[in-house]
Amino acid sequence: MDVVEPLEVLRTSVRRLTLLTIALGVLVAGLAVAVIALSMAPRGTLTVDELHAHRVVVLDDQGVMRVEVGQDAVDAGRRSRTAGVWLYDAKGDERGGMATHEDGLVGLAFDAPVGKGEDHLRDRLSLRVNADGASQVLLTDNLTRGIVGLLSDGTGNGGVETYRWDMDAKLIHRRYITFDQDERQQRPLGEPQAQ
Repeated sequence: MDVVEPLEVLRTSVRRLTLLTIALGVLVAGLAVAVIALSMAPRGTLTVDELHAHRVVVLDDQGVMRVEVGQDAVDAGRRSRTAGVWLYDAKGDERGGMATHEDGLVGLAFDAPVGKGEDHLRDRLSLRVNADGASQVLLTDNLTRGIVGLLSDGTGNGGVETYRWDMDAKLIHRRYITFDQDERQQRPLGEPQAQ
């Protein structure tokens, strides 16, 4: 066996390996340049015909969540789980939204800023339609007391109700005006309203 022949085979293998290493190096460098160029390129508008997502969040230029589209968490503490659109202020605090509830209610609500009244009861204006078709518009104060409401029972009846809260006497005064009547009631605070 001639020693020159295996040595020549070894030299050929080393040359091929060197060329392969150089080619791979050039390929990796090219990919790195492409990735850097794409990451630095100005972003354009993305247009799609349809988008499926469980949650979409819109951030402002400061990175603060301003709009959220999705379904709330199981433990969100609402009357029933909702799916909809929630609006947030510049601090990232919820200020309202529009949602459908699992119990059939659909609503639109606007909230007071954090610090105005109880933090967990900040709705100040709410519009809702119940599963049975009855609807309501309600304005509340910073103590989350109903002040003025527009009501419809879904069968052609409805009216305007106003409230006066007498905290000293611990009474709620209610005036309910329909086309045919003007009704006034009072009840002790904490007692459920008669329907």
